[in-house]
Amino acid sequence: MKKMSHLTIFLTLTLTLSAYAAEQNSQLNNLNNHIAAIKIDLQQATQKKSHLQSTLAEIETTEGHLNQQLKNTQQQLSQQQKQLQQLQQQSLPLSTQKKQARKLLQQQIRAAYLFSQQPYLKLWLAPDDMLQTQRLLLYFHYITQSQMQTVMQLQQSIAACEQNQKAIQTQYAQLLTIKQSQMENQTALQKTKTMREQLIATINQHIQSKHQKLISLLDDKKRLENTLQQLHQQITEHVSTAVLDNHPFATLQGKLSWPVRGQVLHNFGTQIDQSELRWDGTLIQAPTGQPVHAVASGRVIFAKWLAGYGLMIIINQGNGYMTLYGRNQTLTKNAGDTVRAGDVIATVGKSGGFHHSALYFSIRHNAQVLNPMLWCR
Repeated sequence: MKKMSHLTIFLTLTLTLSAYAAEQNSQLNNLNNHIAAIKIDLQQATQKKSHLQSTLAEIETTEGHLNQQLKNTQQQLSQQQKQLQQLQQQSLPLSTQKKQARKLLQQQIRAAYLFSQQPYLKLWLAPDDMLQTQRLLLYFHYITQSQMQTVMQLQQSIAACEQNQKAIQTQYAQLLTIKQSQMENQTALQKTKTMREQLIATINQHIQSKHQKLISLLDDKKRLENTLQQLHQQITEHVSTAVLDNHPFATLQGKLSWPVRGQVLHNFGTQIDQSELRWDGTLIQAPTGQPVHAVASGRVIFAKWLAGYGLMIIINQGNGYMTLYGRNQTLTKNAGDTVRAGDVIATVGKSGGFHHSALYFSIRHNAQVLNPMLWCR
């Protein structure tokens, strides 16, 4: 009768746990469906972001070409403005020389005319003097002709300068029109670019929100799977109530003390600087030199500098479990040393090329990374 009572209790407990497990399985299916929907949404948002980024790349490339064109146009405007100034400077002395030459020519013509209009002098002059007078008049004629040629050459030079000025002014006006058009295109392009950037920022926020939701759901799924596993173990195994100190590392989940006390900067599973990589441990901010304690008993299997982790110490906890402590300032244990829970194994630092003092802490089981938040209290 007593055996029947035990059997009845066992069957009742088994059926109850099985029913609860079935309910948990249903919740797991719902979670899986929700996770799948979020992943599809994330994929679509990522594709849209990729398309917008491609468009933005084209806009920024065009903007770069337009900026260069605008720069070239401005350089041409500066050069032509400089040429105009040079032509104006050349024209000023030419105009002055022209005025002086014309004035001198007028004086020479007037003098020659007055000299030729004095016939009464010829009556008093000897034939030799008449010959001298003719020579003087011929001399006036040559000087006048030479001066007239000088005036004409100056006139031609001034006309050429004025023509060049008009041509450059025309080109300058055309370049100003081109510059105005380029600036308008630049403004329109900047507006389009701003709109694309705003859309990308909105999509990034959406993706970040969905990523956080996905992480939360995956954590829920993991906890639920752990619950199902525990239920299965309760159904198929006899639960032991052994003393904690005699338990293997696997039984210490949720009962370990943190290796240091401080603010958690990065939790397990969160994104690393908005990349596709995720933290495989926990980063805890703590003052430089603060003692780092072993979370459980074990044997040190690694104690030296490691790229990306600085001064690292790794403890073998047995049965495939390991705990990792990185970025330390100093290591107080060596490979091969045996440690007990609470022993000081290192001091907090920022080795490995990091800027802030913190401890990297990770738990591994074979090739699988475990969430320290689920192991430490």
